[in-house]
Amino acid sequence: MQKVFKAVLSVLLITVTGTGLWAGGAGELDAAAEPVKKKLVMAMVTNQSGLGDQSFNDAAWEGLGQAEEKYGIERKVLESREQAQYVPNLSTLAEQGASLVIGVGFMIKDAVAETAEMYPDTYFGMVDGSVELPNVASIHFRENEGAFLVGAIAAKVSKTGIIGFVGGMSTPVTNRFEAGYRAGAMTANPDIEILISYAGTFADAAKGEEMANPQYDQGADVIFQVAGQTGLGVINAAKKKGKFVIGVDRDQNYLAPENVLSSMIKRVDIAVLNAVGMVVDGVFKGGHYYYGINEGAIDFATSGNLIPADVVDYANALKEKIVAGDITPPSTYEELENFTVPAM
Repeated sequence: MQKVFKAVLSVLLITVTGTGLWAGGAGELDAAAEPVKKKLVMAMVTNQSGLGDQSFNDAAWEGLGQAEEKYGIERKVLESREQAQYVPNLSTLAEQGASLVIGVGFMIKDAVAETAEMYPDTYFGMVDGSVELPNVASIHFRENEGAFLVGAIAAKVSKTGIIGFVGGMSTPVTNRFEAGYRAGAMTANPDIEILISYAGTFADAAKGEEMANPQYDQGADVIFQVAGQTGLGVINAAKKKGKFVIGVDRDQNYLAPENVLSSMIKRVDIAVLNAVGMVVDGVFKGGHYYYGINEGAIDFATSGNLIPADVVDYANALKEKIVAGDITPPSTYEELENFTVPAM
């Protein structure tokens, strides 16, 4: 009987060892048998500008790249070429098991709300829009603060007394840029003339050039573009006309080193990285998250040294007043109408 028991035990040990779950018969688990920790997947859905816009979507993708390095997550992206793709793209990523799905741009807001309701166990980030659901972090930027600064720079640098603004589509977000820009320009030069155009798209560089050329021809020597890929056309127009342009979201001086006077920096990457961090740390909470100058997410660029030193000093003085609460740049047309130019 004892011999039979030993034989059976021997067979059991051999069988278990063959599965890789037992090593040496000493009761130690094989390290290789420990479950492999699966990487968390963090993903994003672009707006119609897609990757390669050199601004908004690329900044969000960079944020996921930073999260990949910091947290070891896997990042994914689905590009949208039309609004009809928003819900299918968001749903696909949720179905694939992404822990966080980020929708980029105001135009995707309704799709995020619809998809987040369908997938309550998936976390979502909504950049530039509000979604009132417990599994959605709505990420907002105080673009009016940065636009105010580049508006002042444009007005100070302009030699013609005429500057321009080209937006992609007229939305509350682009209107916030416009309101801040106009207020900053009026603060620097109460007599400044500001030309305003909207292209009706964020994804057409040719249209951007078409919008910019008449403004330059009417005497504008600086144009602020807030238009995604459409804005790349504004930069092309500035190069051809030998005029100045102000970039958006990222430092775009490298696209035209002699023409991109400044860029209004909007650190979408920081917000995306922070959203990923909440998921990784298990502390994700739906709600509203705001980023401005105080959070280090809004600023202006000086690459290329095209802005005179005294104008940089002036813009920095305005920035200090915004931080101190002495200046509140308008964020809507109504606030712009009631804006009083501060004494400097």
